[in-house]
Amino acid sequence: MKLLKRTWADVSLDALAHNYSAIRGHIPAGCKFLGVMKADAYGHGAVPVSHALVELGAEYLAVSNLEEAVQLRRGGIRAPILILGYTPAMYAENMIYLDLTQEVHSLEYAQALNEALNGTNFILNVHLKLDTGMTRIGFTAYGDEAALRDLAAAAQLKHLHVEGAFMHFSVADSRAEADVAFTRLQYRRFTEALSYLETVGVKPELRHCCNSGATLLYPEYAMDMVRPGIMTYGLNPAPDTRGVLDLEPMLRLYTTVSQIRAFPAGVDVSYGRTYRTSGPRRLAVLSIGYADGLLRSLSGKAAFLLRGRLAPVVGRICMDMCMVDVTGIPEAREGDTVAVISPQRPCEILAEQMGTISYEVLCGINKRIPRIYLQGGKASEILQYIV
Repeated sequence: MKLLKRTWADVSLDALAHNYSAIRGHIPAGCKFLGVMKADAYGHGAVPVSHALVELGAEYLAVSNLEEAVQLRRGGIRAPILILGYTPAMYAENMIYLDLTQEVHSLEYAQALNEALNGTNFILNVHLKLDTGMTRIGFTAYGDEAALRDLAAAAQLKHLHVEGAFMHFSVADSRAEADVAFTRLQYRRFTEALSYLETVGVKPELRHCCNSGATLLYPEYAMDMVRPGIMTYGLNPAPDTRGVLDLEPMLRLYTTVSQIRAFPAGVDVSYGRTYRTSGPRRLAVLSIGYADGLLRSLSGKAAFLLRGRLAPVVGRICMDMCMVDVTGIPEAREGDTVAVISPQRPCEILAEQMGTISYEVLCGINKRIPRIYLQGGKASEILQYIV
């Protein structure tokens, strides 16, 4: 397998198997596992991760949109796939041909899908999306009797088969008293809406509401299926969930030293001249920049592991390169491997320095960075998006 080792990511399928097993052991027996593959499997590579998850036993997969679903089907994935976001009704037949399940969030949308299938014998598999307090898409599942009637009407449409119903928690990853109360309120609203559906003869076989936070802190809410996202990839959704399960991060990000030079005091470095050497310094240029996902906001904040020691970023991060101070690492050489994300410097550290969350860091890793899949300590596959 050929690979240009400029900047690359190692993705451990062994860590995926470990996390999957830990999650399975945490949720009730018989509960289904839905693998969340949206955003290219949170930057890990949707097709290889989907294959691995299905082989491990995941019964369902989910994506954000139709394009992501097509990618999985073209990649040979035959497992059920739920589209979590909006798909224009004109693509209803396409979804049926591809054996996809579509979320339905309003009566108007349900009617549009149904109308698009008029004149056919086709039936589209759907999951009803309920809004219990997230305030995104969904039938309002509280304080709105008209919305509940709409929910029932949508479930009766000729060309739709209601296989499931689901909702999304907004603060289930928090142990704060007010957030715990709100999570319990959301769950109660969901179960009350499901009870209403039963009174009108609608009983979805797949009821699901647990994202990563709820899967960790509220496994009793698992119902028929869970949707663990970030935790599947080995990261906790929030500080309050740390320590609940032993999770292993799947991804490590590496780059290389392309040049090392020595400079005297008083030399300006990179765009904007925001950094000036205070004394004799030895600086290394790394083959990674903001076009690779290393945000410019990390300038002067981040530090990466080189030969077991931290090399701090100096000056502004450029599109394709950045500079680090290796004065204290005299053995550093051109061609050395530098760990940007590793067990010693996990993704959460970069996220904190960026002022964001680990989800955004992972999703931001650019497609020009190849992913090397490791299993049993050996490379089993290389995903290269460009060549």
